[in-house]
Amino acid sequence: MQNIIDQFNIYVDLAIEAQELIRGTADREVEGVVEDVKELENIKINTITITNQMASQTMGKPVGTYVTIESPPLKINDPYVKEEIIQAMGESMNKLTTGRLQAGDTVLLVGLGNWRATADSLGPKFIQYSPITRHYHQYAPQALVEGMRPTCGIAPGVLGITGLETFEVVKGIVNNINPAMLVVVDALAAQNVNRIGSTIQMSNTGIQPGAGVGNARHSLTEEDLGIPVIAIGCPTIVSAAIIADQAIRKFCLKTGAMYDEVKSMATIKDILSFYGGGLGVTPKEIDEIIENSARIIAMGVATSLFPGISQEQLELYAV
Repeated sequence: MQNIIDQFNIYVDLAIEAQELIRGTADREVEGVVEDVKELENIKINTITITNQMASQTMGKPVGTYVTIESPPLKINDPYVKEEIIQAMGESMNKLTTGRLQAGDTVLLVGLGNWRATADSLGPKFIQYSPITRHYHQYAPQALVEGMRPTCGIAPGVLGITGLETFEVVKGIVNNINPAMLVVVDALAAQNVNRIGSTIQMSNTGIQPGAGVGNARHSLTEEDLGIPVIAIGCPTIVSAAIIADQAIRKFCLKTGAMYDEVKSMATIKDILSFYGGGLGVTPKEIDEIIENSARIIAMGVATSLFPGISQEQLELYAV
């Protein structure tokens, strides 16, 4: 797996997959990485904390905490499972933001991605389903439920549509409205098809838009923006090179044929050369996966930002 990732310059978005890759190639735990796993009725919560720079370099991830919520039924609109995931997200966000957010602080929500491409529209959909309240505080405070903080949201689009770098847009807004925190949601790339629509990653390390599909832009981090950045994502695509390599390996294993890594790589490169060497694959149910995931993530974030307020009330303030 590591070889094909290196050969095709594939960026590993999920911290849990980065750790699995290291375990597979080095057959060891990573010094400076602390893992905690909690299993509930329908979901598994994996918390990975990278504690130092050496571990950061090994993992290819910034120092910080990464919470991964896994639930195969996530892509199915099951109200019971949905509620469990929302509560787990709310609790995880509270841990990631401990001491960084006070009651009444303004929070800026950013939905990254291309609203014209379904597999990349998770971020804009997240904004659509999130409670937006900052304008009520300014113009109609009587319309707010008591205890609601100011939130504002933007889906800045992508450079090819707007001609603007995401960082330029977000930095300008941060400088003007001075939010206390940034919550960024984006679609991610996975290294396993089973993780599409079944995994949510949350971290306090910021995000590099477009990294998963080889189109990395300027990072959105606390260092660059001056405020804490919570990054949330859900895998929606897998590299075709990864799928092809896994299929070849499995075929060889089942038939007893000898796996030739050099020939396998060359064949995959030859086929994918028509697409410039990179091709992302997404399932036909991606519309439903995006819809369900966006709603769940929006309510999971809202549960943390608006404690004590029901989901029915929060949904009234969605744009």
